[in-house]
Order: sequence, then structure tokens, then C-alpha cells
Amino acid sequence: MSGKCENHGIFRAVFQYTESEMRKIINMAAVAVNTTPLDIDNNIELIYQAYSEAVGSGADVVLTPELAITGYGMEDMFYVSEIMHEIPSLVVSLAARLRENTYLAVGFPYLVDGGQLYNAVALLTKDRVLGIVFKQHLARSGIHYEPRWFNPWHAGSKIELDFAGQKVPAGDIVIVIDGVRIGFEICEDSWVADRPGRSLYLRNTDIILNPSASHFAIGKQQERSHFIIEGSRTFGTVYVYANLLGCESGRAVYDGDCMIASGGKLVAVSPRLSFTPYRILQATCDLRVNRNQRAQSSMLLNVSDAYSDGVVFTDCRFNDESDTAPIAGAVFLAPENEEEAVTRTVALGLWDWMRKTHTGGYALSLSGGADSALCAAMVYYAMAEGLNANGYESFMNTMAGCGLKFEPKAEGVSYEEYLKTVIMPKVLVTLYQGSQYSGDVTFNAAKGLAEEIGANHNHWSIAELVKEYIRLADSLTPDRPMTWETDDLALQNIQARVRSPGIWLLANRANKLLIATSNLSEASVGYCTMDGDTSGVISPIGGISKSRVLKINRYIMEQGLSVLDNRLYAEDRLKLASMSAIVAQAPTAELRPVEQTDEGDLMPYPLLDEIRSLTQNGNLTPKEVFIELCRSSFAEKMSKQSLLNSVRRYYRLYTRNQWKRERIAASFHIERDSADPKTFRRFPILSSALSREMAALNAYAVSIGLE
Repeated sequence: MSGKCENHGIFRAVFQYTESEMRKIINMAAVAVNTTPLDIDNNIELIYQAYSEAVGSGADVVLTPELAITGYGMEDMFYVSEIMHEIPSLVVSLAARLRENTYLAVGFPYLVDGGQLYNAVALLTKDRVLGIVFKQHLARSGIHYEPRWFNPWHAGSKIELDFAGQKVPAGDIVIVIDGVRIGFEICEDSWVADRPGRSLYLRNTDIILNPSASHFAIGKQQERSHFIIEGSRTFGTVYVYANLLGCESGRAVYDGDCMIASGGKLVAVSPRLSFTPYRILQATCDLRVNRNQRAQSSMLLNVSDAYSDGVVFTDCRFNDESDTAPIAGAVFLAPENEEEAVTRTVALGLWDWMRKTHTGGYALSLSGGADSALCAAMVYYAMAEGLNANGYESFMNTMAGCGLKFEPKAEGVSYEEYLKTVIMPKVLVTLYQGSQYSGDVTFNAAKGLAEEIGANHNHWSIAELVKEYIRLADSLTPDRPMTWETDDLALQNIQARVRSPGIWLLANRANKLLIATSNLSEASVGYCTMDGDTSGVISPIGGISKSRVLKINRYIMEQGLSVLDNRLYAEDRLKLASMSAIVAQAPTAELRPVEQTDEGDLMPYPLLDEIRSLTQNGNLTPKEVFIELCRSSFAEKMSKQSLLNSVRRYYRLYTRNQWKRERIAASFHIERDSADPKTFRRFPILSSALSREMAALNAYAVSIGLE
């Protein structure tokens, strides 16, 4: 039988296409969108703009990220039922704006009549919601807590919904358009062993769409590519993946990674970490390649599944096939440049924080050390890429929304010069606050970097303020004046804390966001001063290990950040030569009258970061961590006794400083782990300090002849 299909029972197949009538070629689009939680009207407008641009370029089906209508990071606002009840009418209103014979996949939270909330995605066409699929596997590891808000959908379950006046099939379904079968895996669905793709294969699915909200982490792109390619190969489908873009809700930065695979090969990969509101990836795919692959497989056990088990046949069509569009060929995923990716991620996060808070830039206590220097460089790169990616006019409109107005760029002035002489002085205020223990090295390093990036740089001394605090404290204990021998920690910390009020004053006066400068390694063990280097609204490098901070600073000096789709600057890489003065130093807090280094206070940073990773990613006990270190390359450089002492020191500091981690400013997730107790590793503020575990470590040390 051939001809137009009509529904007779919503899940029952009454129609088949002949081979000559089945569509062979299809143009797929994956769109990364920079959404904002609760900014529903603007999110929908961005989705529509991206859809319009994609179908204008020939796309048949457009995929947008997970929960894009409301934003992924709504947290407990998902519980507000009034918002949830508005969603169906908003989705139907969006469908009314679409073009005939084109299709848009959009994600949103859906509250069913019984009160259960599901993570949903709908396939829309002109005036119609063709079907809704619910997420089956909820993310609950790392920074994800989806089971707090959502219910998992049971595989194989189907229902019919009254969706804003339309009768819509929903659940575990495959939607058939013009003979093309379209199914979904929603983010975490594709990361699990029992992924829905297996069931979709049994229903002869031609296209699997994966709307995702997968935050950036080092090495994660390669992992994604594996399940996308394997999904295409194993299930014989065109596999389309669209990820969220930007710093959506404050902590996680989404890289906007979009990929399309066909015939078991990657055929399109988007540039990541764009500073534009959305980014489109398109590829024309040959459906016959995948159908032939399925024909040669023996996995299909019951042919009736392909026509009855949640398969929704529609009377919808695609536009005519193109006879001239080239079929996308295989592409290769380039190895990740970690320093480049991290730099761009942090810069994108700062760009989004500034424009989404409508705040006029940043304030930073620039010490001349590695941490604050990297923070300053990130603000510069945020503005450089924001200007380049969005263009002069759009950039100016965004800055106006932040309360900043700039003199127009004069003819003959390069964009690099304009960025450094006009934009940056208004965006970034820096302050060097020297103490009696500060030296010319850090003073000049801070000054040189600030001058190169164009920051509004200032300096003053805190020496007299510190002396006055010490005088006041001594007046309370005249019989016991403060000395370095008796009050080392107090004398160090007062210097760090005295610096906070001054930079806060400048930040408030100029409507700036204050940057905290603590890094992941030091924050993990509490080697930071509350109301000192932790003071601020946002900690851009709080998710970056100190080992990586040092590498990135050198990378910025030697290579510079590459400009994505450069259209404004004379050079494709923006280097910062002044970083040489930062790189040449050993990290130091400059808080003691004697020579002081951070690694001397703690341990070598690579070792600290390895212990941290084994603890937080591997969930190993102190004894297990020590055993692993004894097997590692560290054992070739250090004695077992030194390794043992370092493990003891790490856990002593870690267990007693959870209260500090509870107060650390919001930071971006960069490494595989995080010090953020709200969105990654939770540890009790009060505990036994792992007394049993440390006793086991000590007993093991004795058993192998140590001590």
C-alpha cells in the first residue's frame, strides 16, 4: 500500500512506504543555544531564531538542547507548578510559528496530571506537536541532581496527553514522518549501558536525536564522540547531538558541542565554546547507508516491534529532496588542547556572568601572582571574544545592558587597540595592595600585565592598616604582644583580610563583580584565607588545579588564545607577553618576613592534585591513595616516607576545612572534580576527621617498615 498516511489508532501502524517512495536524503541541524533559567520568553526567541536560520539553509529537522525552553539549571524553581502549567501553551505557540514540512525538537519540563515532573522533548511542526518523549535515565553523579526534581520514564510505556488542546502521543515512542523514523535519547540516556537506542533500533529508527545539557569538563568531548559514533554504528542511524551553550545558571559552563554521525562515522563537528547566542551545525545525510547497515544486522528479533511498539505514524511530509546537496563525508575530532579549552571556557563563563547580571565588569585584587594574573587575563579574553564573535554593534548593545558606554571606535584604530584603550579600562579595575613583605617583582608583574590588557590599574600599601590592626590587638593583651613566633597564622591572615575591604569598595563604587582568586588545589585543602583571597562574587579559577593554572599562564605567554572565526583582529592568536614575569616566579603568598613559597607550605602541586583526584574522583581511602602513589611515578622522585607525610597532611587539611569550602564563591566546573560542596562533593562540616581511615593508613605504614 502506498500514498498518504492517516492515523487509525495513535500507536498502530496501518501504512508502509515502498522503497521508491521512502526518503533517502535528509538535512539535519543541531543547534547550541545559550539559554538562561526562567528567561523563558528570551529562550524561546533564541530557539526560534536558530530554527529559522537553520531551515533557511535547508534543514529538514532542527534539534535544540535539553530543557532549552525553561533553561536546564532552574534548580528548585522546577517545583513551582504555575510555571510548569504554562509550558504546554508556550510550546504550542512556538509550533504555530514554524514552517510547513520542517521539524523542531525542543526540550522542557512537563508536569503530568498526577503531579509527577518529567524531563521532556517534543517534536514540533507547523501548528502541531507530533509527539513527546520523556527521559528514562536521570543524571545523579558529579554536579547533577536530576532525581531531586524529575521522575524517570519507564521504558516501553506510552500514553496520550491533552497538551494545550492537542491530543499528543507521549512516552517511549518513535515518530514517523514521510517514512523516516525519528527517536530520542536525552543526554544521560546515551551514557548508560541499557540505553534507549537499543529499543529504538528494534523499531527501525532512522534518526536518533540527543538533546543534552552536558557541562564542560576536560576530556569530556572525546567521551561524547564515542557514544555518538557507536550509537550511529550499532543502531544503524543518523545520530544528532546538540548541547547547551554558555554559563547558563552560574557554575557550569556548557561548551555548545554539537555533532552529527551517520553510517558509524562522524560527519560534522561544531566549534565549541562560542560567544554567540546560538551556533548551528548542519549536515546532509544519506539514510540508505544506515538502512543498509540495519538490514545486515541480526539484532532485530521481532519484526512486529517495528510497526506496533510505540511507533507513531503521521501524515506529515518533508520538503522535496535535494538532488544537488552534497552528502557529508567523514570528519575527525581533533585532540583536545586542554589549555586552550580551559581558557576559552573560563572566558565564556565571565562573558555570560557579566551580561546576565547586567553588571559593568569586574574588580580584581591583582597581586602579581599566578592566580590573580590568570583571572585578569580571562576577563581580557572574555571581552576580546565577546567583541569578535558578536560584532561591534551587538557588543555595544550588550555592554549598554551592563550600564557601560564607550567612545565610538575611530577610523584607523585597530580593534586590538580599541579593546585595550577604550573597552578594558571601563570593564576591569585592578588594584595592587602591597604589604611590607611585598617585593618589586610582584609589583612590576601586576603593573605589566594590567598595562598590556588595558585594565584600570591602581596600587596602594596596606602596611599601615596592618600595623594599626596589630596595635589594636596588642592593646587588648599588653602583656603578650604579637610575634611571628607565637602568632604566625594570625599575622599572615590579617594581611590577606585587610586587602578585602579596599577592593570591595572599588567594586561597589564602580558597579563591578568582585573576583575571588582561589584555585581548586588550594581551596580543596583550605589553603586560602576566608575574607581574603576567597572574598568575592565569583571565583573563575576555583575549578582549576594549581598545576593547570601554571601551565595555562605559560600557554598564554607562548601561544595565546586562538580567536574563533576571527574577523576583527590582525592576529589569530592573542598572546600576553607580560605573563613572562608571572611565569618566572615561584608561587608565593608574600605574607611572612622570611622567604615563603606555597609548595613549601603544602607539598608539590602535582602531588597535591594527584591526591585530590584519587580522593574525589576515585573515592579512595587514605590508605588506598598512599598505595596508589607508591605505584606511581611520584615514587621515583620521592621517598615513601615523604609520600606518606604528604597524604597525612592532605587529609588533615581536607577534613578540617570543609567549613571553608562551604563559603567559597561560585566557581566554574573545569576539572573532573570540584571543591564546590553544593554541586559536587559533599563532606560533613563536623566529622571524625577520618580517624578510622587514618589509623588504617598508619597501621599499613608500620607494616611495610615505615616509622
